[in-house]
Amino acid sequence: MESAKNKWLAFSALGVGLFSAVLDGSMIGIALPQIGQRFSVDLSQVAWLSLVSTITIVGILLPIGNISDRIGRKKIYLAGVLIMALFSILSAISQNFTFLLFTRVFVSVGAAMRMSSGLAMVMMIFGDKERGTGMGANTTTVGLAAISGPIFGGILVSNFGWTSVFIIQAILSVPVFFMALYLLDGKVVDGSRRRSSGKFDYLGTLFSAAAFAVLLFSINTGIRIFNGITIALCFLSVAALFISFFYVESRSENPILDLSLIRNKDFVLSISTRLFGFFAGSSLFFLMPFYIQLIKGRTPEEAGFLIFPGALGMSLTASVSGRLSDRFGQKPFIISGLSVILVASYLFSRFTPSTPNIIIVATLIFHGLGMGLWGSPNGSQTVSLVPRHLYGSVSSIINLIRTVGMGVSIAVASSIVTIAFVSSGIEPNFSREVGSTFSPEKIEAFMNGFSTTFMMLLIICLIAILSAVFSRSGDPESLD
Repeated sequence: MESAKNKWLAFSALGVGLFSAVLDGSMIGIALPQIGQRFSVDLSQVAWLSLVSTITIVGILLPIGNISDRIGRKKIYLAGVLIMALFSILSAISQNFTFLLFTRVFVSVGAAMRMSSGLAMVMMIFGDKERGTGMGANTTTVGLAAISGPIFGGILVSNFGWTSVFIIQAILSVPVFFMALYLLDGKVVDGSRRRSSGKFDYLGTLFSAAAFAVLLFSINTGIRIFNGITIALCFLSVAALFISFFYVESRSENPILDLSLIRNKDFVLSISTRLFGFFAGSSLFFLMPFYIQLIKGRTPEEAGFLIFPGALGMSLTASVSGRLSDRFGQKPFIISGLSVILVASYLFSRFTPSTPNIIIVATLIFHGLGMGLWGSPNGSQTVSLVPRHLYGSVSSIINLIRTVGMGVSIAVASSIVTIAFVSSGIEPNFSREVGSTFSPEKIEAFMNGFSTTFMMLLIICLIAILSAVFSRSGDPESLD
């Protein structure tokens, strides 16, 4: 572990990089309408810019984590910065939508390289005794970037056009690269990693990428089709791919996923807590903008200010809970945070079109505090259950599970609301409502779906709490 001064200098290099990477994803949503107009594509098509990024990251996180443990976390991180910079420039000069999608795939590859190796290096910088502090600082940075993205993105797109959100990523990559190059001590961030010269698990990588990509694709598209045969085929394909993946890993000399982790009951419980926790807490970020703008009749700017306090609350508690969990243990904070999400889910389910803004803001802050309270300690608990030479792989798993949980949550929420519209005989085409509120019939259908979603999430949150209750932390010293 580094000295206090060097430790925070090293984290500043990773923090600036993490901030810029998350900023990229949170700014692009603001640019989508202009991109759609520029290339004459509709809402469902332009949404693929976000979907293709998520699928790419989910598909390659696991093998990237394994690679970073083998050849060096710092090398993978720096390569990820360069890839994001290059393909961000190519995104900005795209002349057609297909090429833009292509460039975003490679931007996402770079982002996955930075996510996986970056979190592993944070864990090495802070060491076992301050792991929660490092995880908290990491989560706080993510929250601040997520808050800032729509604000910066709006300013850039309004004044310089949609290409500016890609150009700014390339510009930010310059200080990110040199800060990482000179402030990260390779002996520290690459300490205890597995320097394997064995054959790389190409077949496992192929099945891993295919399994997770098809899983997320199936959830985001198959569930919206309302065709039983298609949905069944999608999920049978997912099951077959995962079975093949685990079979290949069980026979590989150098698997990208160490199956001893799956046989570790506490590790599985900790990861399950993370999956169901993000499942329970992430639909809010999708549903609230629709509720505030189309049900309450507020402008996008007003919606941003109403949602802002909740995101800020998450950032603040993430740092505090991480530090305190180093002293008092992770489980109390995990259970407390998830319990807050449970209560918040019930409160959201009781919202009506006439709910006062003060109640909306208070509930959002309450929910944000809960999200910040449990996330960092859960990450710290998960890491405590694995040896240090697997930090690259486990940081990939932590990011992977969070991304899958969020993706499933948003897909399920959108499907429940869509079903509520269809059941009422109303076409669920929200794009026609831009700039106006819903009709009374659509308001009733939306609120039925809104309430049902949060009652369902309440049950999911109970499963997360039960997983947390039975989970235990580990001692990395005994695992190395």
